[in-house]
Amino acid sequence: MPSPAHRPRTTLQRRAIAAVSERLPLKGAALFFALLLWFVVTAEEPTEERVEVRINILTDSLVELQSPLPRVSALVVGRGRDLLKLYSAPPLIRRRVNSDTPDAVIWRLLPTDVEIPIGIDARVREVQPRSLALRFEVRASRMVPVRSAITITADSGFHIVDSPVMEPESVRVTGRREAVAAIDSVLTARTNLTVRDSTQQPVSLDTAGLRVRVTPARVRVHVHTRADSAREPAQFTP
Repeated sequence: MPSPAHRPRTTLQRRAIAAVSERLPLKGAALFFALLLWFVVTAEEPTEERVEVRINILTDSLVELQSPLPRVSALVVGRGRDLLKLYSAPPLIRRRVNSDTPDAVIWRLLPTDVEIPIGIDARVREVQPRSLALRFEVRASRMVPVRSAITITADSGFHIVDSPVMEPESVRVTGRREAVAAIDSVLTARTNLTVRDSTQQPVSLDTAGLRVRVTPARVRVHVHTRADSAREPAQFTP
């Protein structure tokens, strides 16, 4: 039989257990609504949060980013429920580059550069880092004339009527901007060509050492000849 000294302690323990275990559904509901009220109040209160910002660099086909994009974040002020949406729809910074862009650029980032998605009421207070240092490989593309390096000789009994004609007369060179700028024309391969009629002859272009892509890589040479047995074989050298 428990002593009288232990009875008050036992009674207190039973009361504590009963206070915790009794009416659990009502207590659980009260706790749920209390948490819900806390979330509602918190969602409506103004607060600030640092969120990640996406960088969208719009380039054309002749510009390629060479350096990795660093992580960019923004300190955003707004209601809690609006800031929560920014984790699934991050803010955005857009920049456009074209073939006139320098190889190395430093972009200053301002809070006004950050685009908040439509439907989210928030304001950007600060951007980190405050500048981006990026490197680009800028390519260029232009048309340049073809120059003949062919020695053309008329076969016996024929003579060359006029200068040979290249088809096409110009080709496109594409590559790094400085390499393209250094090219004013493209030579044909140095070769000897003997002709007896006016048909077109395919000739390769000499692209060695140009450090660019040349399109097309071959041209056709049209030489206008005329049969004339009284003439000696004629030769045309550019």
